[in-house]
Order: sequence, then C-alpha cells, then structure tokens
Amino acid sequence: MIISTDWLAEYVRPEAPLDDVVERLVMSGLNHEATWQVGKDTAVDLEVTSNRPDCLGHVGVAREVALLFDRPLHLPDPRPIEAATPAGAAVTVTIEDADVCPSYTARVIRGVRVGPSPAWLADRLCTVGVEPVNNVVDVTNYVMLECGQPLHAFDLAKVRGARISVRRAREGERFLAINHKEYLLSPAMAVIADGAGPVALAGVMGGAESEISPTTVDVLLESAQFAPLVVRAAARGLVLPSASSYRFERGPDPAAVEWASRRAAALIQELAEIGRAH
Repeated sequence: MIISTDWLAEYVRPEAPLDDVVERLVMSGLNHEATWQVGKDTAVDLEVTSNRPDCLGHVGVAREVALLFDRPLHLPDPRPIEAATPAGAAVTVTIEDADVCPSYTARVIRGVRVGPSPAWLADRLCTVGVEPVNNVVDVTNYVMLECGQPLHAFDLAKVRGARISVRRAREGERFLAINHKEYLLSPAMAVIADGAGPVALAGVMGGAESEISPTTVDVLLESAQFAPLVVRAAARGLVLPSASSYRFERGPDPAAVEWASRRAAALIQELAEIGRAH
C-alpha cells in the first residue's frame, strides 16, 4: 500500500518526523518497503499483511497513526445532494445469490460532465502510482485508496434493460473487460449483469461495454460487498488481478460500503456533476 504523506495529513497530523511515524508503523506490523519523493509530495510504501485489510486505505493508516501518536483523527462527512426520485426509478437491482454478494448499493448521478480531473486529484493518484483516467473514474479510485472500499461507475445509458443483477456466472458465459480482452467464465465466479449479460466481473473488473466515456451523462455508482473466495476464484482463475480484487480477497470493512458510496457521489457532484444523486 503506497501512502501519500500529504493525503494522510488530511486525516491526522502526528506532529513527528516521518522517520518516527514509519518506525512506529513498522512496530505495529506495517513493514516499510521504501520512501521516495514525488514532486512536492512523499510516497511511503507499506507492506500490509493479509490480516490488516483495514490498512489498505489512507483512512485506515491514519487511524493507526492517530492511535500510535495519540492525535485526533479527522474524517470527511460526505453528504451528497439527494434528489427526491430514488435510484430504483432508473434501474432495478437484484441480488440473486446473497452468499456471493451480501450487500449492494447503487446510486444514480445525472448530468455529469466527464473530463480531466483537477490537479490535486490527479497528483494524489500519481503519487501512489495510479494513472488518472477522467474525473468520474478517478473519484472511484481515489475513494478506494482513501477508505479501502472498491467502487465501480457504469454509464447508466449502457445498462441494458435498466436492470442490474448480481449472480453466479453461467458455464461458458463470456465477458469483455475494460482491458478489451474477452474472458470465458465459470459458475465459480460472479458477475454484475444487465438485461443482456455481464457488465462487470464482481469484485475484479468492470466491462468495456458500460465503461465511463466522454459521452457519459448519467452514472450508476456501485459500492458492494463480495465474497472473498468468489473474487479470488475469478482473479486467479482468469489471471486478472486488480486493486479491487486485492482488497475484496482480504475483506473490506462492511461499514465502508455506504460511506464510500456517499463519499464518491459527493466528489462526483463537486468535480463532474450538475444535477443530483438518487
């Protein structure tokens, strides 16, 4: 897990030299791999063991630092502007197998303007080794790296049949991922499907057919829980590891699902949106 010290400082200020912070984190079980400068920021690479999924985001590391240095922790309280019409009026969501997906949240954000992210967001992502894409996709990556909860954004207009179902993949079913490679699926894996077929490989990667593009106007924002073993079966079976699968395999905090959804929706409204969230 690569941490930006400027980013970390938004949540906690240990009032101590960076070397001291790193040393205490090492003593708490987060091994130090390397530190390097990225422009005016500093990147710190920490090895997060499989039993510490809480530290796969800046907030988790900040919580650790706050405890180690007895300093206050400051977390955002995201409150996206909500419309009166519920998201269910635009798209129906069905969980067909609760063992695969214990919870799934969907928000609809209308009237987005897709474009480059502001410098502060692009710089944060670059510091931790993530290439900026556009303001909507960058927000989902930012929030995942903030709290450890992966998210995915769909172009709502490309969700066929105005419905989403979370289910096991069918034997022989095929999926075109955002890397524009096609994969043969099995029932050991799970998919997010619309009315015509898979639009995402659950917990691993989104699909090319519903990805955010410059023409996107309305966004369907996903934040969910997926069973670690199912995610692992897909990521390893297809040799398709991702930042999302890495976190889902270790089990993000269930309480982060709703917070991450609200946080991402609020940021999209701020950076790319002219309407309201549902």
